[in-house]
Amino acid sequence: MNVEEAKYNLLNAAQYFKAQSEGYKSWGNVNVLQIAFRISNTEFLVTDENKSLEEIKVGDIHLQSSSSNIFRQVFSFRKKINTILITQQEYASQLQEEVPAILDDQAQLLGLSIRIAKNESQIAKALSGRYAAILPYKKSICIGTGLDDAYVAAQLLEKTSKVFIEAKHIGGAKAINKIEAWLMQQYYQFKYSKEAVKNR
Repeated sequence: MNVEEAKYNLLNAAQYFKAQSEGYKSWGNVNVLQIAFRISNTEFLVTDENKSLEEIKVGDIHLQSSSSNIFRQVFSFRKKINTILITQQEYASQLQEEVPAILDDQAQLLGLSIRIAKNESQIAKALSGRYAAILPYKKSICIGTGLDDAYVAAQLLEKTSKVFIEAKHIGGAKAINKIEAWLMQQYYQFKYSKEAVKNR
């Protein structure tokens, strides 16, 4: 994705999320606070963390390449990831412990568990083999190959968090066997990658 195309997508992201959220209303509220798009192996665009997506202008989108930045760390660590979302979510913000795979679609799209990163230095590790993690200050990080994938990950994080929290009131959610969960994820990713190639 070139810089101009990426900027256009960032400027229209709030409208895209609003349209997409209609199908996820029963899962909980997901608010995207910040977006980063990979431009190259060394550069990425990121929205201003102090502006809501509805308010951002071209001047609020910054080209960065900082090696100490968490976005740079994730992009360097996960070569196939092109989009990072920082979110604040109704149910995910309540999680205080690692959530095992309790739903099929969670295992397929998010990974074997949802980890908690207690500080910035733990974020890359928390995302290892995962597509979402809980951050400090009641925020979350969700990643994907594109904006749509990352947003689905955010919504699925919210759905899983809601099920996990509500299940605690009736004895807790039952985890999927780790090997079965891993196989689900591998099968989904293999099938998804084949479909992506076919649809090019």
